[in-house]
Amino acid sequence: MGSAVRILSLGGIPIYVHASWLAVYALITWTLAVGYFPHALSAPSTLAAWLSGLVAALLLFVSVLLHELSHSLVAQAHGLRVRGITLHVFGGVSQLEDEPPSPRAEFLIAVVGPLTSFLIAGLLWAASASAVVPTGAARAIVDYLIVVNLAVGVFNLIPGFPLDGGRLLRAALWKWTGALGRATTIASRVGGGVAIALMILGLVQMLNGVIVGGVWLILIGLFLRGAAEASHTQVTLREALQGLAVREIMTRDVVTVGPDATVADLVDAFWTHHVASFPVVESGAVVGIASLPQVRAVERDRWPTMRVREVMRPVSEALLIGPDDDVQRALERATGNELGRLAVVERGRLVGYLSLKDITHVLVLRGMGLGEPVRRPPAGARDLRRAA
Repeated sequence: MGSAVRILSLGGIPIYVHASWLAVYALITWTLAVGYFPHALSAPSTLAAWLSGLVAALLLFVSVLLHELSHSLVAQAHGLRVRGITLHVFGGVSQLEDEPPSPRAEFLIAVVGPLTSFLIAGLLWAASASAVVPTGAARAIVDYLIVVNLAVGVFNLIPGFPLDGGRLLRAALWKWTGALGRATTIASRVGGGVAIALMILGLVQMLNGVIVGGVWLILIGLFLRGAAEASHTQVTLREALQGLAVREIMTRDVVTVGPDATVADLVDAFWTHHVASFPVVESGAVVGIASLPQVRAVERDRWPTMRVREVMRPVSEALLIGPDDDVQRALERATGNELGRLAVVERGRLVGYLSLKDITHVLVLRGMGLGEPVRRPPAGARDLRRAA
């Protein structure tokens, strides 16, 4: 999530606001207060224009949230796990932990977003046309929201993956080719082309004196290009790791330390075993992970007296994985926990250890066409050294 803060939960889906959202919220408010409302309202006061701008900008992001929420709810209906929705500088994104199970699911998840934006615009237009909304600031805000929701719906239908239109294109290609990877590659290339076109258009606008609009288009183009490449990489990784369980690649002979060992003992273990981290085990249960970066934060003269439990990272879901979990999930968890390592636990007992290096090794082997790993008989983890 980066610099995102959780603000609420809707339907069991966490909603986050990224720090960049504050900047764009302030920019939109300022644009509306000094540009739109002075023309939409007859001689408004400065306070009225700014208050109207604050409300309109906030309702814009409510509309974006509803757009993303529709994606997430349909994804959940198809059995996908939703990590959350994050509002950021370019709008919002629904973070799905899995790829859709079929082209039909991909189509429905993608199309519901623009349809939601069009529905919001239609309902607001009907309210405005029936005089339910009073004239003045309220009418001006509603008229603005009609336009921006139409714009959000149309923009998202551009076939630039990972925009909704790009995902609709991927669904069609997936249905046609029968291969998600191939469909993603083509859709990502189209998305990259759309991103370049937006950046060129932005440059042309800047040369014609439309500086703010041009810069904005260039930034959106850069964002879309990066997102397309990231999405393509994610699908490639999923296919490369498909069918692999954690137990097939985890380290089984696990060196552990105890929580009451000193930091000096821990450093000695680092030297002895040439590794950068250890699971911390107490009474057979994993209680944390101790790593080199944590030791670096401790003054050297405190090593003989400070205990491992004082410097270790306490155990949490982010540090654990099951032996039968797929390696793709392990990769996501290890990448996100800032340690790059996971303790493999089964029925409360440590049975293995997994690092990003182990996963990278498998990716390299599969990239060389060396096929499946050698299947080894299950074995519990054994402690080569237990610091007491």
